[in-house]
Amino acid sequence: MTELILSMQENFAHGASQKGHVGPDFSTFWAQWPRRTAKKAAERAWAKLRAADRRAVLHVLPNHLAYWKAARTATEFIPHPATWINGERWKDDVIIPAPRPKRQAATGPAWWTSHVMMDQKGREVGVGSARPGETSEQYRARIQQAIAERDRFGGAQR
Repeated sequence: MTELILSMQENFAHGASQKGHVGPDFSTFWAQWPRRTAKKAAERAWAKLRAADRRAVLHVLPNHLAYWKAARTATEFIPHPATWINGERWKDDVIIPAPRPKRQAATGPAWWTSHVMMDQKGREVGVGSARPGETSEQYRARIQQAIAERDRFGGAQR
């Protein structure tokens, strides 16, 4: 009997709610959850948790949030909170993916947008200037072919 009283006192001291009562920890959980869907179901799932599990959820939740952010998980693919709680998903191992390299933004207009820039690109890839009577489209195609060959053969120029 004494052990039961001590256990109840310990749970109360650690902020555990009575069974069926969600308590202030649920508000903390709900405020952080990225997909706030079916709050009543989430409250019922939260109310079933033991005090230790509630603490564990709040402890690991930032890792799960960081994972979803790093993986660029669309909101509709983040589980409903009740599903996550009932499935004890806080016990899942979460490995945060390495950040994806950002694509380099173009620093200016593309080389094919003007005759001057096409001429510069042609010289850069080794095809020289446009040939007499060669249309812009033909010159552009010749430059693109040289670029493709350079990329395919590891930087060798024509």
